[in-house]
Amino acid sequence: MITLCRFGPAWETFGCISQFVLKVETYLRMAGIEFETRSLGAGFAETAPKGKLPYIEHDGERIADSGFIIDYLKAHFGDPLDGSLSAVDRARGHTIRRMIEEHIWWVMARERWTAPEAPYWNTPGLLEGVDEATYAGVREDNLRKCLEHGVGGFTEDELDARGREDLDALAALLGTQTYLLGEQATSVDATAYAFLWQILNAPYASRLKDAASGHANLVAYVARMSDAYFADDPMSMAREVASP
Repeated sequence: MITLCRFGPAWETFGCISQFVLKVETYLRMAGIEFETRSLGAGFAETAPKGKLPYIEHDGERIADSGFIIDYLKAHFGDPLDGSLSAVDRARGHTIRRMIEEHIWWVMARERWTAPEAPYWNTPGLLEGVDEATYAGVREDNLRKCLEHGVGGFTEDELDARGREDLDALAALLGTQTYLLGEQATSVDATAYAFLWQILNAPYASRLKDAASGHANLVAYVARMSDAYFADDPMSMAREVASP
C-alpha cells in the first residue's frame, strides 16, 4: 500500500494546499494504484526526506519529490499512462511540465503570499495555530525565495502578463483535445490538472484565476478530470489514516 504524506485538507474544498501533492494523488488515481493519505500539517519537516512534501511511504522506503515519486511508481507498478508515448510526445509532455512546475508555480507562490486575504494564515492542515510572528517569518522567507527566482521583483502587471502567457500557451496546446497530448490521458495531465484546479478554485484574489477562467477549454478540462478521477472522494478523506 502506498501512503501519500501531505499537509492536509485546507480551504474547505482542497484535499491539500500543495499543487505537488495533488499532482501525485492525481497520478495515483489515474494509474489505478491503491493508496492512502496521511496529513502531517506544519510538522512535516521532522520526517520528510527532503524537508518538503509530498513524499510517499512504500515497503519501508520514503521517496520524496513529486517527479521522483512518479518515476518510482512507474518502476514498481508499470507505466500505463506514458508507456506507449512517442519520443516527440514525451518531449512535449516534459516541456509542458517544466513550464507549469518551474514558472507557473512561482507565479502562484507570489500571488498566494502577497494576497490581501492572507490565505496561508491560520490555515487548517498547514499553519493552523502558528503564532503571528512565526507566520510573518515564514511569509518573509517565501517572498525572499520568490525574489531570488525573479518573479518577486515583477510588478503586478508584469506578473499578470507572465502568467497569462503560460495559460494562453497551455490552452493553445490543449485545443479541442480531451487531454494535453491527445485523446488518452498521460502523466502530464496529472501536473496540469493539479495546478489548474488550484488556480481555478483559489480562495483569494488571483489574476491567474481570471486568466484561466477566460479559457473555456481549460475550465472544461479541469471539470472533465475531476469527474473522471475525483468524483468518489474529492478530499481523499475516505483514504486518510492517522500518523503512527
